[in-house]
Amino acid sequence: MKKTILFAATAMMAVACNLNRYPYSEVAADAYVKDAKSVENLVIGAYNGLYDVVYNEWAMTELRTDNARMRVNQSTAQDTKLIEQLDQGTILTANAWVQDYWDAAYRVINRANSVLPYLEVVEDPVARASYEGEALFLRAWMYFNIVRLWGPTFLVTRKTGADEARHMQRSSVDEVYALIEEDLEKVVDEELLPLERTGAELGRADLRAAKAMLAKVYVTHYKVSDEHYAKAKALLSEVMTACGNPTSGSDLVAFDKVFATNNEMNKEIIFAIRYRSGKLGIGSPFTTLYAPINNGGNVAIGSPKHYNYPSDNLIAAFNENEGDLRKDVTLQESYYNKTTGQVVTNNARYCNKFIDANMTSEWDAENDFPVIRLADVMLLLAEVSNELEGPSQEALTLVNAVRERAGIPTYTLADLGSKYAFREAVRKERRLELAMENQHWFDLLRWGTAVSTVNAFFQSEPFYGAYDYVVNPIAEWQTLLPIPMSVKNINSEIAQNPGY
Repeated sequence: MKKTILFAATAMMAVACNLNRYPYSEVAADAYVKDAKSVENLVIGAYNGLYDVVYNEWAMTELRTDNARMRVNQSTAQDTKLIEQLDQGTILTANAWVQDYWDAAYRVINRANSVLPYLEVVEDPVARASYEGEALFLRAWMYFNIVRLWGPTFLVTRKTGADEARHMQRSSVDEVYALIEEDLEKVVDEELLPLERTGAELGRADLRAAKAMLAKVYVTHYKVSDEHYAKAKALLSEVMTACGNPTSGSDLVAFDKVFATNNEMNKEIIFAIRYRSGKLGIGSPFTTLYAPINNGGNVAIGSPKHYNYPSDNLIAAFNENEGDLRKDVTLQESYYNKTTGQVVTNNARYCNKFIDANMTSEWDAENDFPVIRLADVMLLLAEVSNELEGPSQEALTLVNAVRERAGIPTYTLADLGSKYAFREAVRKERRLELAMENQHWFDLLRWGTAVSTVNAFFQSEPFYGAYDYVVNPIAEWQTLLPIPMSVKNINSEIAQNPGY
C-alpha cells in the first residue's frame, strides 16, 4: 500500500466545512463513486488518514507513562508546554496536539464511513467484502482508541448535517464498545478479509489483524468472568495458528530485524502503518521527531525534535535483564560525534526503534510503524490464559519464546507458580517488548494501574525533582483527555470530561 492516491475532486475525501474539527461530514461522494476502483480509492484514502493519527500518538500514549518524559524543563517553547501538559497530566482543553489527534481519528472514521454506502457498485464479491471489512476495521480501531483516550464520545456512522451535529451528544462507553464489537465481529464472523495479505496488498488489514484487534477489545472492555474475555483466548489462538504457532525464540524474527527498513512486513508484523521514503509525501516522520536535537547529523540529518525521550525508569527496567537485546534497539543513551570524536551523553538519549540511519531528507524516513505484532499477540494470549486458568506450560512457552529472542533467561513454572507472579512477569515483558510502540498506556488502563504507575514514576524519576515546583500526582479523572475546546465551541451542550 506504499502509494498515494490522487483524487479527482478534493471534496470527495477532504474535509468539508468543520469536519477536521468536529465529528460530522457534509461531503457527498455520489459524483465521484462510479465503479469498484472508485471505492478502492476511498478505502486507500482511509488508510492514508492514519498518517495523521499516528503522528503524535506517542504524546497521547507513551509520554503519559513511565516509559518516556520531557527532555528538558527550562524551555519556554510552545511545543515544550504542550509536552509538559501531557507528560504531567495538566492538559488544557486548548491543547493543540490533543485536538490534532481527535481531528485525525475522526477524519479516518469519516473516510471509512464514506466507503460503506457504495459497496453495491463493486461487482466482485471478494473485493466488495474486503472493502467493507477494511472500512469496518479502520472505523472500529479509531473508535477503540478514542473511547480509551476520551471515554464517552460521538458515534458517527453516516453523513451527518451541521445542524444535527451542533446538537449531537456523546454516547456512553458501552454504546461505543457495542459499535466497535459489532464492526469487528462482522469482519471476523463473515470473514470479510483474507486471512493474510501478500504482494502489493501488504499493509492492508487482514483477518489476523481483525481477530487480534477484537481480542484486545474484549479483554479491555470485559472482566475475566465474562464470556467475551474467554472468547479473546480463542481469537488469539487462531491468530497464533495463522502465524505458524511459534514456540521458541528461533521461530521468531530477530528483534533488531523486526523494525529494520530492509525487512519490512516480515512475519512478525501483523498490521502496520506503511511509509516510503523518496520525497513521495509518505515518508515516516519518526526519525525527525525522535532523534537528538543538535546531533550534527550523527544520528539524523536536519533539525530533529528529540521527542519521546526515554525515561530513567525504562532504562532501569531494561538493565534488570542483563544482556537484553531489546534495549539498544529500543533506545540509545548516547551517540558518537564523528566530528569531535566524543561520545555525547548529556541529554543525548533517544528512542531508537524508529530511527532510519539512511534517511536522506528530513521528515522522509522509511520506517513502517507496527500496530499489531506477533509478540504482542503471544504475550496477550499468555496473559489471558493465566487470568482464566492460572499458570500453564502452554502460556509459559509463549512468554519464554519472547524472552529467548531477547537473549535473556527463561522462566520455569516454579518461578511463576502463582497467578499473581505470572501476571506480573507478563506485564513486565509487555512493557519491554512493546516499549515506544504506543501500547503501554493502553495496557496500564486495561490493568487499572495507570494512576499508581504514573504517580510512582513522578516520585522516583530524578528529572521531576529538578522542577521549581512540585509535580502533583494525577487522579483517575486525568487518565482521560479533555474534549477539545473547539468541539465545545461549536456545541456548548456537550458535557466535558470531569475535572476539565
